[in-house]
Amino acid sequence: MTDLADFLRARIAERRAIAEAASPWPWKTNPDDPEEVLASDGILVADVFALSSNQTLNTATFIATNDPAGVLADLDTKLAIVDLLAPIVADESYQGPDHYGGVDACEKALSLLARPFAGHADYKEDWAA
Repeated sequence: MTDLADFLRARIAERRAIAEAASPWPWKTNPDDPEEVLASDGILVADVFALSSNQTLNTATFIATNDPAGVLADLDTKLAIVDLLAPIVADESYQGPDHYGGVDACEKALSLLARPFAGHADYKEDWAA
């Protein structure tokens, strides 16, 4: 199962690099043109097009809400969970409280964190939760 923790750490690192390289954040929808998402420096991040004006606004809001700062906070949380659970899973002599599911629950949680990466070439089917 340490393979799974290493896999998760690698995917988190990849996404972190992508987020850190993106336009300056926070992002926001352009108050003058709700079809545009702007970086904190006012540079256009995305010009949104959808089938309806409501869908366009919702898409632009989604992009702005998922700016690099939010992605980095999410990644930090996931990495903290991996770092918390991986040692428990790796310790075959773990004798901690079992009322929360013990090692099995920790393995399940790591498997759930890996779900979004199921299409990755290094993902192993036996990790499926």
